[in-house]
Amino acid sequence: MWFSKPKPEPEPSLFIWSDEEHSVGVSIFDQEHERLIALMGQIHLALQHKQDRHRAESLLETLIHETQAHFDHEESVMRNIDFAEREAHTAEHAALIQQANALLLKVRNGSISALAIPNFLKTWLMTHMRSMDRKYASCMRRNGLH
Repeated sequence: MWFSKPKPEPEPSLFIWSDEEHSVGVSIFDQEHERLIALMGQIHLALQHKQDRHRAESLLETLIHETQAHFDHEESVMRNIDFAEREAHTAEHAALIQQANALLLKVRNGSISALAIPNFLKTWLMTHMRSMDRKYASCMRRNGLH
């Protein structure tokens, strides 16, 4: 019988916050990063469980907006503490936002499947947090941010 097989269990989200894996050691930015990762998880779940492309697009748009606000916050603090690598960090922020906007446009015009979003997100912001953002942490802590 075709219906005798159990329904497959959905996979857990690819995007779950872990202090060990994601923390940069500055609590305000860790909180913002955790929020961004939660949004990534919502996008993944919208596509995985409901296969809801429109919701995923809307959430991606929200993620881009909130990521830009987070980047603005980081850049403001980096300016205030005279972080030596601020220009390179800011340039990477601009590139990341441009990449996300390009993906959103491709999904909307149908040139790429919405199912490509989670794989993009895995490397997009996560890599930035693990590498570039950890570079500013010690400077920020020296300047009283924890």
